[in-house]
Amino acid sequence: MQTVKIRTPLNVIVEAQHAGVGWRVLAFLLDVFFIGLYIYFITFLFFDLLNVHFVNLDEVDRYDLNAFYNTLYVILLFPALFYSLWTESLFNGQTLGKMICGIRVVKLNGYRAHFSEYFTRWAFRLVDFWTALFLLLFLIPLFGEEAALVLAVMLLFVSGIVAFFSIIRSENSQRVGDRIAGTTVLKLREKHSIHTTILEEIKEDYVPRYSQVMVLSDNDARIIKDTFVMAKKNNDRSTLVRLKLRLEKVMNVESDQGTIDFIETVMKDFNYYTQKL
Repeated sequence: MQTVKIRTPLNVIVEAQHAGVGWRVLAFLLDVFFIGLYIYFITFLFFDLLNVHFVNLDEVDRYDLNAFYNTLYVILLFPALFYSLWTESLFNGQTLGKMICGIRVVKLNGYRAHFSEYFTRWAFRLVDFWTALFLLLFLIPLFGEEAALVLAVMLLFVSGIVAFFSIIRSENSQRVGDRIAGTTVLKLREKHSIHTTILEEIKEDYVPRYSQVMVLSDNDARIIKDTFVMAKKNNDRSTLVRLKLRLEKVMNVESDQGTIDFIETVMKDFNYYTQKL
């Protein structure tokens, strides 16, 4: 099982399973399918139901209904052009294909990616593999549906080679866009429960010990929890010690508790104080 090493904001290195080229290719093909369905629906709506035909805008009156439909058709295809950008931004690093495959785009430091990273990844899809689908939007008016589709399929296979070899040769399974954006794609866990979230069950009469936990963000707490669970499961003592030392430094405390007891207390205290907000 191949993994990628991620340095978290708490300066703790953890290993996570990367998505692998197989999962990413499958997610990509699923996304192409969904984009194709959308393009087919819009094309069917205009060419079959509305019986619209592309015309030369210089040869028709500017108020011609077909000219209006032609312009509207191209505009309605733009969600396909920006598909990965708006889906990853809306669904926290996942397209519809990534959701089905259980993979997600994340930053290499463990934080969730933001719009700037998603935009960079989207922009470099032109280099990686989206050349064909970008051109498809404009090839249809020029060559017709059938010829444009054939050209797009040919370009799709050629342009996808760049992304494929970039992923399999990269240490962190990154395509060109990932390298520029500082992101990678990880495989999500199959199941999530109270034990794999930032929450820790506490009793009603629980008394917190470290008020300094409030310097931590929700994302910090989630990373602490994930790191702790993974290290404890693997009996990774060195990671647990580094995590404790880093927490003591960030929180500016010196604890006399054992490593595991201290980390568990920090997580419970965080839950206690955030519930009071």
